[in-house]
Amino acid sequence: MLKKISFAAFFLSFCMANASQISNGIAVIIENEPITVNEVRKAAAQLQTSEANALNLLIRDRLETAQIKNLKIEASDYELNQRLQKIASESGMSASDLRSAVLSKGGDYAQFKDDVAKTIKQEKLYQSIFAEAKINISENAARAYFEQNRDLFAHFTDVSVTRYVAPSMQLLEAARHSSPMNTNHSVHMDVLDLKSEQIPPQLRTIFQQTADGTFTQIFQTPQGFEMFYVASKKGQTMPEFDEVRDEAMNALYKLEQDRVIGEYFNKLRAKANVKYLR
Repeated sequence: MLKKISFAAFFLSFCMANASQISNGIAVIIENEPITVNEVRKAAAQLQTSEANALNLLIRDRLETAQIKNLKIEASDYELNQRLQKIASESGMSASDLRSAVLSKGGDYAQFKDDVAKTIKQEKLYQSIFAEAKINISENAARAYFEQNRDLFAHFTDVSVTRYVAPSMQLLEAARHSSPMNTNHSVHMDVLDLKSEQIPPQLRTIFQQTADGTFTQIFQTPQGFEMFYVASKKGQTMPEFDEVRDEAMNALYKLEQDRVIGEYFNKLRAKANVKYLR
């Protein structure tokens, strides 16, 4: 659930700086940590967003880092190694293969490990925030949300997909960049025409959210790794609440998570020492 967390952007106003302040490349100083103009521009380009939104995200990152430090949240060597092993396993690799893969792509493995450790710390922070908030979603609340947002739960009646199964993630990654019907002989394919009611709810939601003519993400299964090419979706049906009860509860839970996180970091930002230099 944590991986799906989305954040509301903060509204930021900018102060005008003198020429020397602009030339030193610092946009904001938050809790004595600078955010440079170059960082903002780089983040905006990578995320394909405005510089204002990029700055919001960088401020959030600094606030997270400061709060993790304040709460003395750590990622132990054991936790880090376990997570690295999990990442490798999910990619069909050993831990040493993972290191080689990072290096072969020009990456810095030490930085990669630092990023993984940071993710573990962030997860611990959010877990503590949610535990303190005690989010509880009742069925009645989920039903009311469903009734007010029925269009969000409409889905197709029929879908044509191609299912790909392979022993490694790399084979499926290669299939993504080739013709949908032209793949390595180690990749097994099934062309399927399915009715909506034949599909498990979670997979149906994934198909609904995947644009026609594109691939889903890759999943690890007992058979290896698999993904789907969604050729086309047809028709539309409006389910009853009982058919999408879990989906409605999960959607409402996520909204509550967003609200809790937004309030938490708004309070931190209000207390933080923030100086705008640009």
